[in-house]
Amino acid sequence: MPQFEEISIYLKGLWLLVSGKPEGLQWLDLSVTGVWRSFAAILWCLPAMAVSWAGWRLFYLTNMPPGTETGILFIAKLLVIDLVAWIFPLALIAILAKPLGYDGDLAAIIVSSNWISLPLSYVTAAPAAVRLVLPGSEGFTGLLSLMFLIMVFAVIFRLMKTVTNNQTLLASALTLMLVLPAFMIGNRLQTYFGLMPG
Repeated sequence: MPQFEEISIYLKGLWLLVSGKPEGLQWLDLSVTGVWRSFAAILWCLPAMAVSWAGWRLFYLTNMPPGTETGILFIAKLLVIDLVAWIFPLALIAILAKPLGYDGDLAAIIVSSNWISLPLSYVTAAPAAVRLVLPGSEGFTGLLSLMFLIMVFAVIFRLMKTVTNNQTLLASALTLMLVLPAFMIGNRLQTYFGLMPG
C-alpha cells in the first residue's frame, strides 16, 4: 500500500495537472503496477467515507420512526455503494477507451482520477461532518454540498483536460462519465438497499 510520502508526490503531480501543466504526469506512476496500486486510494478515503456514512445515518434516523435501528449491515451497505460507485465509472471508461480512441491515455486517466478522489473525498465529506456537529443544519449543508459538487466537476474537468492534451470535448465526456454514473448508481442502490427514509 502506498505510504504518505509517495502519495504526497502524487498529489503534487495532480496539483500541476489541475493547474494545466502536463508535466504533472511525470509525478504519477503510470505503469501497470501503478494503475493497480492507485486503487489503494480507496483505503485512504475510508475515514472520509466513514464521516459521510455517519452523516447519512443521522439523516436516515432523523426521518424514520423512533426506534429504527441501523447496525453494521447499514454501514456495510453504504460501503458497497461507495465501492460500486467508484469502480463502475472507471470500468465504463476502460471499456470505451479503444472505441473512442483514448486508450493511450487510459492509464493516466485511471491513476489521476483515483488519486484525485483522495482530496476530493475529504472535501465533500465536510457537509456530513457539519451535520454531525450541528444537527438541524440541513439547509446550510445542502448548499455546501451543491457548491462542492460544482467544485468536483470543475477540478475533474481541468484534470482530464490536461491529461488528454487539452481535448475539451473528450475531457467533458470523461468528467461526465466519472461523476454522473457514481451519483446515479449511489441513489439507485440506496433505494434498492432500503437506505432511503420511507
